[in-house]
Amino acid sequence: MMERTPSGLKYFVTGDGPEAVICHPSLGLGRFLFYRLIPSLSRRYQVFAYDPRGIGENAAMDPNLADWVGDVGELLDIAARPVHLIGVSLGTWVMSRAAVRWPQRVARLVLMGTTPGFENGPQDIESRRTELSQLGMERFARQYAENTLAPSTPSEIRDQLTEDLKTADPNRYLAAMAAIYLVGNREIFPQVLNDTLIVVGSLDQRTSPDMADAAARLIPNSQVRVVPDAGHLALLDQPERIEDLVLEFLATGRLVD
Repeated sequence: MMERTPSGLKYFVTGDGPEAVICHPSLGLGRFLFYRLIPSLSRRYQVFAYDPRGIGENAAMDPNLADWVGDVGELLDIAARPVHLIGVSLGTWVMSRAAVRWPQRVARLVLMGTTPGFENGPQDIESRRTELSQLGMERFARQYAENTLAPSTPSEIRDQLTEDLKTADPNRYLAAMAAIYLVGNREIFPQVLNDTLIVVGSLDQRTSPDMADAAARLIPNSQVRVVPDAGHLALLDQPERIEDLVLEFLATGRLVD
């Protein structure tokens, strides 16, 4: 059942474990990104999933980093229990900041597809603006799915990803992109004191394994897992492997090598 935070963000909650998990998706994507992970999480945890501001059910809300982080804070209040945070790509900007802001209320942190920052942020944004203008959102979404997912990922997953992304408003998409591409994580990551798992696909060309290692060097209590045959959205490419990693880490706080 859909519910609303005090600020009006629509969210969905499932499960009723003694601990909770809040999931924040990647740029331009909604809660669909977690559709394979939520059922397994909800058997152990209370799980909060939502379309971020500017997307899907919350498309009318302006996307910006401060409000994304504030939304997590409101969900922490609603959960009223120990909470783990999972962020993918854009979500790693949000969840790392939430962990720093509310360190006593956040238990463990999972960052999938993260980086200390983008060196060519303004140029990347302008390049994406030109691409969207030339292709339109639907063709861009199809191209994104083809270029982002691993070659072995089933075509129906590509189609679902395309369907989710193509509904994004181009202007809000670019505003969301600017919210992270112009803001680095080098000052934030060292302040993250929670046990942190950094997950990266071996084929990720946006936030590469080298970038994941660079993030881990900044986050004190972190470890990296590289997922074979997975790209930037590893939880779509290798859902079973991601499920195993996440469930083990949330339960123990440390993966055994």
